[in-house]
Amino acid sequence: MFFDLFRDDVPRGRCVLCARPDDTGLCRHCRRELDLHCALDGPLCRCALPAPGLAPGDLCGRCLRQPPGFSAGYCHWAYRFPLDRLINAYKHHERLPVERALEALATAAPLPWPEADLLCPLPAHWRRRWVRGFDQAERLATALAAHWRRPVVPLLRRQRATRPQQGRSRAWRVRSLRHAFRALPASRGRRVLLVDDVITTGASVRAATHALREAGAEEVRVWALARTLDAGP
Repeated sequence: MFFDLFRDDVPRGRCVLCARPDDTGLCRHCRRELDLHCALDGPLCRCALPAPGLAPGDLCGRCLRQPPGFSAGYCHWAYRFPLDRLINAYKHHERLPVERALEALATAAPLPWPEADLLCPLPAHWRRRWVRGFDQAERLATALAAHWRRPVVPLLRRQRATRPQQGRSRAWRVRSLRHAFRALPASRGRRVLLVDDVITTGASVRAATHALREAGAEEVRVWALARTLDAGP
């Protein structure tokens, strides 16, 4: 039975999914369930979508038509139940026990790109950050930085607000995110690992990558906690 993620009195020292005692916020039983239902196995394309049978370095059909500017995408989890509930409980309700559980998931894997100079969170617009009271990608990057021993450097600025992206088509997202980001001159010559919580269509990370490359970043790769598998047209 799943625990109520949206309660304000989620007890410390309990699994946020089943309420079993666990200091990490996610017990071994529920971690196995997440592995069973949400783990991304097999080869991934550069866009971090599963691509069965794809040889290393090859691209899926969509990326062949529109190659992403980043050179690799890393993601271990599919954005579906119950992980989607965990992420939304944290993202929209700031449930701190859920944050600990997500950080435990994120930091379970080693640094996928040892040559990375730094981690750069994909920034939310200041209005959205003000409404929520925090920036989820920034917190995630901070947790990863402590584990991977890389600095967090906020090289990106959100130049304008965009409408909520959830439920929108890929084409709509691409149009709405044009020129949404500006990268700082300190990007020049840096190998940047861009961090976000969820990749949906990839439009946001593509736009951010374009800004970083325009500012002179040597290479950009993308890491996300979860990937939407059916992002629509």
